[in-house]
Amino acid sequence: MDSKIIKVMRKILYSPPALIAYSIGTLIALFFSLPQFNLLLYPFDIIGILIAILGLILMGIARKLFKKHKTPLRLDTSSYLIKEGVFSKSRNPMYLGMLLVLVGISIFSTNIFALVTPIVFFGFIKYIYIKKEEKMLTETFGEEYLAYKKIVRRWI
Repeated sequence: MDSKIIKVMRKILYSPPALIAYSIGTLIALFFSLPQFNLLLYPFDIIGILIAILGLILMGIARKLFKKHKTPLRLDTSSYLIKEGVFSKSRNPMYLGMLLVLVGISIFSTNIFALVTPIVFFGFIKYIYIKKEEKMLTETFGEEYLAYKKIVRRWI
C-alpha cells in the first residue's frame, strides 16, 4: 500500500471519533459478556441517558460554531480560534461532549466495569490529543491562544 494511504488510515483509526466507537463497542461487550456485573438499578440507567444526551447537545453546539466560522474539525487546517459560546467555558467542548456521552452510556449499561471506559478515554484525550492540539494552536495562533488559555479552562 501507498504510504500516504497508510498514514490517512492510521489517522482515521486513531482519531477521537474512532476512540468513541471503540469505547462504545467495549461498553456493549461488557454489558453482554459480564451480565453478573450489571448492578446499577433504575433510575441510574435513566440518568445515564440524560448525561449522554447532554454530551450530544454540547457536541452539536460546538459543531455549529465550527460551521459558523468555517473552521474544519481537523486542527491542522484550523483558520480561526473560536472563543465564543461553549468555547468561552471550555477549550475542549467537543471532547467534553464525547466524554459525557461515554459516561452516560456506561451508567446506562449498568455494568460496574463499564465505568472504567470513560476514564481510559479521558486519559487518551488529555495526554495524547489535547497536548498535541494545544501545541499546534500555540504555533498557529500564538499570543491570542495563550491569552485565551489563561482565561478559559481546559474542560469546565
